[in-house]
Order: sequence, then C-alpha cells, then structure tokens
Amino acid sequence: MTAIDAAEYDFLGALFTAKTVKDFERLTVPFCSSVFSTQSVLAVLYRRTGMPEILFRWIPDMALRTTFDRNYCRFGYLLDPFYELAFETSDWTACTLREIAPDRFDASEYNSGYFHSTRMVDELGLVIRIDADNAVHFSLGRNFGKRRFRASEISKFCSMSKVLVPSLKAVLNRPISSGHVTGSTLEHQFRMLSRQQGGEISMREAQIAALIVQGHSSRAIGLKLGISGHTVKVHRRNLYKKLTISSQSELFGLLTAFFETSSEIGLRP
Repeated sequence: MTAIDAAEYDFLGALFTAKTVKDFERLTVPFCSSVFSTQSVLAVLYRRTGMPEILFRWIPDMALRTTFDRNYCRFGYLLDPFYELAFETSDWTACTLREIAPDRFDASEYNSGYFHSTRMVDELGLVIRIDADNAVHFSLGRNFGKRRFRASEISKFCSMSKVLVPSLKAVLNRPISSGHVTGSTLEHQFRMLSRQQGGEISMREAQIAALIVQGHSSRAIGLKLGISGHTVKVHRRNLYKKLTISSQSELFGLLTAFFETSSEIGLRP
C-alpha cells in the first residue's frame, strides 16, 4: 500500500467534512491537480436513460474546456468506456482508461475524432454506482506532453478512492432527477439514425454498430454478444448496406452528423 504523508491525511480528513458538491470540488481540485499532476479534474453524474450532469469540471485550458463543453454531454459520454463501466459496476471501481478501453480503442474513430481533440493522453477514473439508474464518474486527466500515470500513482488513487467514495455519496444526498430522458443508449440512437436514413436496422445490428464505434473488434464483439465472429461480419455487412456506407469512419461520421442535426433542430438539449 502506498504511504500517505501528513498533507494527504489532512486532505482525506477534510473530505469527511464536505457537505456539498462545491465543498468536494474545493477540496479535490487543488489537491488532485497537484499530487497527481493533472490538467483536468471533473465529476459527472451519469443517468442510464438521460443526459449526464456535469457536477463540476476544472479544465484550465480554454480550448480543451470548449471542446469538452461542446461535445461530451451531447454524444461523447455515450462512447466513453467509463460510462459503460459505470452501469456494469455494482459498487465502485477505480482504474485507468487503458485498463477498460475496448481492444481497438486506439484505432477507433472516437479516439481519433473526439478523445484526441481533448489532448488527453491518460485518465484515472473512479465510478460509483448510486442506484439502479445513476452513477458518478470522478476523473483525473493528463494531456499530451505528460507521461502516463505510474503504477505508484494508480495505487495511491485506488487507496484514496476508499475515502473519495463515501465522501461523494454523502454530498450527493439530494434527490437525483431523471433529467431529460432521451432513450440515450447508443443502440437507440443508431436505430433513430437508421430511420432517418430510410433503412431501419435491427436491434442486433444497432448493438454491433454501437460496439464498433466504441472501438471493439469483430472478435471482441462476438465474445461480448455470445455470437461467432462470422455472424458479426454478416451483421456488419448488412448494417453497412442498410446505411449505404462501407467503413467504420463513415459509421462514426453518420453518428456525429446525426447528433449535430438533432441538436440544431432541438431533438436533444
């Protein structure tokens, strides 16, 4: 277990006095940004069937903050591996992004088209399940030009999470609303998109479309859905035919264009 110095004891002790999210933010942002040398600290409330709520976000770089504010709640969260992890976790989990990322995440359009635009090179995250429909994600990010988190830093964060978890739960003692319900799963969005395109896809095809844009290979998709790799390829071929596309990049492009259009005409907030 990583040793804890006097400053860290003081920080962890102060967390137990936090009464509100603002208190939690006031304590964690300066401490975590300094101790873990991060360029972002944020907390997001995830809803299973609604838009997420940014509880707070510290992103000093204005360009990066603008990118995050514009894209994350609109569609980025649906492709975030921590969002998927949040509703698979029964209690809480602390880990790095690379521990939970799909097998082809580095080659995915989400990674090149959105994640890289945030200039993040590594992320330490904590997800906490609040109830059946809500979860919280606490994130520490490092940008390009910085090294990835070391094993000792990851160990320290995981140890600290044993105090961060009850503190975050305590400050979230207000009733949690369902927010703007959108049927916000990627599968739902792809089925809506296909109707707009005039070639409705099946639920299985929508599942595969969602896993493709998240960065899963055909083999990983087959394992996840309990079907053969050959069957995945058949569904993928039919999916592309119905949407009149021929590549993953075009599939991701359709999705982002759909979110852009939906936002402009007011279908999504």
